[in-house]
Amino acid sequence: MSGAAGDPADLYDPGHTTLVRQRHQQAFAWQPQGWIPLGIHVVNPEHMSGLEYERWLEPEHFFAAQYQVLCDTLAVGSDLLPIVAINHLGEAVLSSMLGAEQFMPDIMGATLQDVGPAPLPVFSSIEQVAQMEKPSLDAGIVPQVERFLTYYRQRLPEWVHVVAPMPSGPLTMAMELRGSDFLLDLKDNPQLCHQLIEMCTRLQAEVEFKFRGLTGESLTEHVTNFGVLGVGLRVGEDSIVNLSPSMIHEFCLPVFALVNSLCGGVGHTHFCSLIHSRFEHVYPALADAEQVAVISSQFGWEYYQEHLEELRGRLAVESFYGDAYGYVCGKYGSFRTWAEQFVPRFKDESGLVLYCQVESVEEGRRVWESWQQAHQI
Repeated sequence: MSGAAGDPADLYDPGHTTLVRQRHQQAFAWQPQGWIPLGIHVVNPEHMSGLEYERWLEPEHFFAAQYQVLCDTLAVGSDLLPIVAINHLGEAVLSSMLGAEQFMPDIMGATLQDVGPAPLPVFSSIEQVAQMEKPSLDAGIVPQVERFLTYYRQRLPEWVHVVAPMPSGPLTMAMELRGSDFLLDLKDNPQLCHQLIEMCTRLQAEVEFKFRGLTGESLTEHVTNFGVLGVGLRVGEDSIVNLSPSMIHEFCLPVFALVNSLCGGVGHTHFCSLIHSRFEHVYPALADAEQVAVISSQFGWEYYQEHLEELRGRLAVESFYGDAYGYVCGKYGSFRTWAEQFVPRFKDESGLVLYCQVESVEEGRRVWESWQQAHQI
């Protein structure tokens, strides 16, 4: 598998970047443009060799691999903004601020988009939340993350967005701090659960602003960790799939309103969907949240194609990452075959942004060529 080498400036096309921004903006605003944005990340396993989670807080250890991902992705030229994102820290940033120890993977995976270390619970009882104090903004691994962001910012062109770790959703962070017993606490002691979730919400916003101050990123415009020009903040809220629609309304919608009011007004909410579990009950519940403009989920494109009329003009979808690309290749025989069926049906609609990951520039170019040709049908 070969990759693009050399200076990323030789691969950067300012005009194309402007076009990508417009495509993302129009899609999330439900403005038809005769095009479905598709971003293609190139993460070559060969360039990840030698990376070790034992060195997870050393920017020097990760920079060369991140630089190569940037160059390879630029060489494909798809619908992504140029970024270098700190995507290997999982839930560690906020949880470490509250004293959580991190359970580390045995080996570094082939991608810098792995979920990262898993926090171990801090609270053995929900009653401990009553004595909880808000941590300093320099607590936990925040100084090390700041070093990452500064190191990258100083070594990359100004047109490359340096993006801090993806914020954990307030519910997910609260559950990480308390463990799975938090799901029982939601019924048994909702007041303290609300207190913990709200504290996580406010802390999340403050840390986000602190990090953006180092990278020079806008406080009103958000580029996601995956190169998409977002509508407000994109938060990872995987734990939401454990809740019923009524509990989502009670425990999630108020804090989504709060965090998005602090970070731009509206935003994205991510939850993982899997080959064996789509968690489609989440979509109607989030459709009731005025401050959630986009749902981000791997298989969200399937929900979109089946429920477009319900979503239209209200809730856009960011999708196709994770297992989705491999899924359609297996189900339809090739990406091209799937694209030739999907694109003609939906290219004149809107409300959808897709992105995926491949392992080589050559594969990325084949995918991008198939995508462009599908739009000609």
